Amino acid sequence: MMKQYLKYLLILPPALLCCIAVILSHQKKAPATDVIQAVTESDRSAWLMLQGWNGELLSSRPVTVPEEFPESCAEYISLQLRLRLPLTEYAGAHGVVYTYRLENSDLYAELLTANGILIGAQCYYPEEHITRNMKGHKIT
Repeated sequence: MMKQYLKYLLILPPALLCCIAVILSHQKKAPATDVIQAVTESDRSAWLMLQGWNGELLSSRPVTVPEEFPESCAEYISLQLRLRLPLTEYAGAHGVVYTYRLENSDLYAELLTANGILIGAQCYYPEEHITRNMKGHKIT
């Protein structure tokens, strides 16, 4: 009888490890953020069109993404996560904000890029838009 318990004690741990390895290997991993190229005006316009908008480029300006985001940016960061844009991965990076007037609407859009990649975006009504000053760098 003791030999039977010993046999199970020797077989059970490796069997459990194999089962755990199989289960873990079949679990779905969170999808990685897709990189959205935004090097050219054509790239940025194509992304706006995918969102259902046509826009006219009004301006562009250089910005520096803050290294740390203040609490006041929580809603903006949440929006970027919902859009699957990697804003927080580019903390401290130099980038460019492109501002568009959206056709058939009173809305404006801002696309934030760094290293030719779209890292942030938002639409807003200009009269309600508040530019936040983060460590001396304006970013919206």
